[in-house]
Amino acid sequence: MNIIYKEINAEIEKSIAEQYGSWVFDWNCLVQGEGCYRIAAMDGETVAGFAALHPANWIAPLEQYTDAFIEVIEVAGDYRRKGIGSTLVKMMEAYAESYGYYQIRSWSSTDKTEALHMWRKLKYAMCPAAMLGEPVKETDLKQIPGFYYAKILNENA
Repeated sequence: MNIIYKEINAEIEKSIAEQYGSWVFDWNCLVQGEGCYRIAAMDGETVAGFAALHPANWIAPLEQYTDAFIEVIEVAGDYRRKGIGSTLVKMMEAYAESYGYYQIRSWSSTDKTEALHMWRKLKYAMCPAAMLGEPVKETDLKQIPGFYYAKILNENA
């Protein structure tokens, strides 16, 4: 295994769709634009993992602030527990810090046990929180248990 980290381009996007499925695009996980960063861990032509972050505005009364939000981080099953996820997060942190973001944040569901331990090991503050998912019926609210994560990068930003 010889992992090389590359910024995601159209060719890598196509490989991600083939290997991971359309959900990545259905949910607009690979955001692009000012302040965004997209990186893939490549093992030859195989996308071993990928991650993407984008700017995320705070809500009132602090709407003048913007942080980096890791929209997606995914590592293929055969490549887990080899440091790829941690490396992707560290690359996201380096980009976000150099861009001048105050902090970087993310969210993960509780079924991602390996990821939960990774975030803690990387010294992220963790807060239990449920996200709202797709309702089963129109009257139901589906709650997905998980954790929010945050790490301060630029104290003076």
